[in-house]
Amino acid sequence: MASSNAGNGHPTDRLLAVAGQFTKTGMRSNEMGVAAAQTIGYRTAMMAAAMSNPIDFANPEFIRMGSEKVEAAVEAFHAVATGIGEFGQAWFTMVTKQAQAAAVTIGGLAACKNPVEIVDVQQRLLADAMDAGIHANLRLIEATAALTAAGLNPAYRKVRANARRLAREQA
Repeated sequence: MASSNAGNGHPTDRLLAVAGQFTKTGMRSNEMGVAAAQTIGYRTAMMAAAMSNPIDFANPEFIRMGSEKVEAAVEAFHAVATGIGEFGQAWFTMVTKQAQAAAVTIGGLAACKNPVEIVDVQQRLLADAMDAGIHANLRLIEATAALTAAGLNPAYRKVRANARRLAREQA
């Protein structure tokens, strides 16, 4: 579930990949809204037509309306549950890196005997902490993007498939 770039590559490339993933997820959300509106329109028309003949309520489409939501919810739950582990690990790594940087900084500064050593420790620790922190934070952002997409994708697939199928049937 994690991003294919997780932990690899230049931070800028990783950020651009995450931005692309969030953009794709946002666009899918918009497409899903349009497809849902189309599906609701088709199904509402079918229900209105069935009002004149109750036998028409046996249409499999009316059963599909409920079962597909359950299927998408189960699929999304499974995908999110799987992704929570990666997200938790990424969050724990980020917090751990911050705590380690704080401990090393305090220990390093405590051993300094003059201002030049303080500046040296600060510069060295800042560079190390930033490098470790950037990668830990990027991993968390990547896990968040993957988790967001995993939760949306099952519903996206169902809604889009319904809109396409119902459009063909109504044509």
